[in-house]
Amino acid sequence: MLKALLRKAFNIVLDSDLHIKQYKLRQIALEICRPMSLKIPISSNQNNRVVKGAIAPPLLRQYCFSLGLLACLMSGCQQSAPTPTATIATTPVATPTTKETQGILERVKERKKLICGVNGKLAGFSYIDDKGEWSGLDVDYCKAIAAAVLGDAKAIEYKPLLVQERFAAVQNGEVDILMRNTTRTLTRDVTTNISFAPTTFFDGQGIMVRIGGKPKASSSPSPTGSPSPAPTETSTAIASKPEEKSEKSTPKTSEELAIALKELANKQICVEAGVSATNLELAFREANVEVKPLILTDLEGVLAAYNQGDCEAISSEKSQLAAWRSRLTRPADHKILDLSLSKEPLSPALIGNDDRWRDIVTWIIYATFYAEELGIGMDNYTIFKDTKNPEVSKFLGTSDSLGIELGLAPDWTTQILKQVGNYSDIYNRNLTPLDIPRGLNRSWKDGGLLYSMPFR
Repeated sequence: MLKALLRKAFNIVLDSDLHIKQYKLRQIALEICRPMSLKIPISSNQNNRVVKGAIAPPLLRQYCFSLGLLACLMSGCQQSAPTPTATIATTPVATPTTKETQGILERVKERKKLICGVNGKLAGFSYIDDKGEWSGLDVDYCKAIAAAVLGDAKAIEYKPLLVQERFAAVQNGEVDILMRNTTRTLTRDVTTNISFAPTTFFDGQGIMVRIGGKPKASSSPSPTGSPSPAPTETSTAIASKPEEKSEKSTPKTSEELAIALKELANKQICVEAGVSATNLELAFREANVEVKPLILTDLEGVLAAYNQGDCEAISSEKSQLAAWRSRLTRPADHKILDLSLSKEPLSPALIGNDDRWRDIVTWIIYATFYAEELGIGMDNYTIFKDTKNPEVSKFLGTSDSLGIELGLAPDWTTQILKQVGNYSDIYNRNLTPLDIPRGLNRSWKDGGLLYSMPFR
């Protein structure tokens, strides 16, 4: 096996593409050296990488180091010596012997598709239409992972999951990633074998009210359940002032929130039992406002009661309210108030014992944030391929191969931009039609909370 790998390595040297040489040589070096405790030269920007395991015979260690050094030389080690940095130790990786011991990256590559756990019924996030087409922000992040890991955004199996099924599906390996409007909390983070990637949508519990009194016959959800067009200026006139778009959509102070809640004094508000009901009652109690919550056991019951006129308002996550409103025949008859009763950072969830997979998902999400910061998206990424800007060329993989450290191809970020786009592309495609202001989900450069770690 060793001879075959070494023969393959020297054949790669004849490859005409420098970055492909780097990528393939490093992968072979890691394959040979994984069972050993060796320091492998990785690039001119980083001294060594430690791959722990059993100590190998001196000759084999020499082969391994030579192969790693060859990859390093291909990446330009002949340049001036970099500033010394500390040796970086990675989590020990055992050579997989069974399917159970494989990392998720290896499993995804072996089966040639990503299994993504989703909602399936939430417009704007994960929704399947009558034609079997999937769409939504969560769906697009599934596509971004598939594009980066497999080079094909369509290589996905979507697995619709109920709320009570979602974490078990991650823990028992039914799904590779959970993209299902899931709030990251301390309890979920530390008491289950679940890890969370960076937040992809900063949500909050809100309140939607009906404008103009009791529901009309046409205000029930459309028969197909498919989203209706977003409200426009030409929508039928309503009895109250239409909702104004607020791009800032910032959280209100306690005083402002109290004033807003007073307008709902003694109103009947439909809400799901559990955390949502608790948040609602707490907010009104702190505002010293009387409220009449109609507490129901599930979300479908909450929506049905609201549609039947059993309550004058409805409370849930604002993303959920926007999705529901899009299903109504007359969306403009319903207004989502500009207030937040809670913080709901919706984040991808994945198994807690696979650090490499968590790193991959994390940096794929950061790539969509960073691309927007750089002004690179689906429509213009090609014009940056020959850029002289070192920051951009490194990000796109044309002057460096940051993806190699993750186990990805050098052009992984380009594949994301080509097949899915940056965060702005994803948001505008899925949530802007639902009339959801970006608010906190803007780039930090524009006053939002989306912030990428440095790509270097």
